[in-house]
Amino acid sequence: MPTPLAASPPTFGTNMVMGLLLPPESDAAVSLKNGAGLGVELANQAWGVNARLVIRGRTGQWGADGMEAARMILDDGAQGLIAPPDGAACHLVLQVAGRTAVPVVSLCGDSSVTQTGVPWLARVVPRTIEEAEALFTGLRCDHWVAVTPNGRAGREVRRDLQAAARNRAGTNGQFFEVNRPGTNPARLARQIIAGHPDSVLLWLDPAVAGTMAQALRKAGFAGELAGPGRLHSPDFVAAAGRGAEGLLAPGLRQSFVRIGPPQRTEFAAAYRERFGTSPDATAVMAGDAAWLLVQVLQSAGSHPAYRVFPLVGSFSGASGVLTFDRSGNLISNLGLLRLRGGQWIPEASQIPSGSSNKVAGRQFPQP
Repeated sequence: MPTPLAASPPTFGTNMVMGLLLPPESDAAVSLKNGAGLGVELANQAWGVNARLVIRGRTGQWGADGMEAARMILDDGAQGLIAPPDGAACHLVLQVAGRTAVPVVSLCGDSSVTQTGVPWLARVVPRTIEEAEALFTGLRCDHWVAVTPNGRAGREVRRDLQAAARNRAGTNGQFFEVNRPGTNPARLARQIIAGHPDSVLLWLDPAVAGTMAQALRKAGFAGELAGPGRLHSPDFVAAAGRGAEGLLAPGLRQSFVRIGPPQRTEFAAAYRERFGTSPDATAVMAGDAAWLLVQVLQSAGSHPAYRVFPLVGSFSGASGVLTFDRSGNLISNLGLLRLRGGQWIPEASQIPSGSSNKVAGRQFPQP
């Protein structure tokens, strides 16, 4: 069994290379690059290491990203990889990691990620099932609809949403797919509201979800809009316009109060200074991945990093303290936040006891 790691790891090895697979077509490319890059810089400053981030990604036929992941290991000397939120790309990274024994930190919420049998894996985002269960607890679920991507990504999401509905809502909803750029948002919105759903879950990338939220409100939908935590993004707010108002999304409860762990405050301040805006959820998760991977590699020292897994103990992250189960899943305590006037406000029942005067409201520019 590996030795538990402290939040500030011992200083064994100091030179390390980490690889971030970043498909060029990813909607979250900027946030991923900025968050992971800043996370590496702050880890270098905090722990006196010399970590370097290599970024690769290539548009092409299925499997091209897997080749880029392999090149980061074979050509760039990456000792650990960060897998993106996209499920297909993440699984390609895991295929490479399974053959090379290089650790992976994943940003993908699909349940299948930690069911691949790769033991040197950690996921720094909540699972889709967990986020959906949190939403189903707070929504009217007599008749719900979910809008998902098409293809493999959509299949994984739909499978997880159905499992969450059975666990919490006890019902199966109706699914609609977005096929970009072929889908007409206004036409799809009319198809959705024709069934008179109580709630619509927008399980899409932030900008696409924002476009659908706006189309649904313009089409007359007056029910609940909800979606995953990655919609905590200015891209969603900008694309949705007034349609963003009132959307419900899960978030980590440790972020519900303004006074948080030093690393969270430091990361947010450094991000604002560097990029002129607050970090969105994706940037924070990418920062978590970078901080975690530095700690894993540093703790391994001269030994193969895969021996550190499964991860035991607590770790430092851009969002706060990170802990994992034996399968590598983030142990997350989720609550619900609602977007009001450009701020994400915890639902009244979600505010931690004694913290009513310190509730965090993440501010994004008004559309």
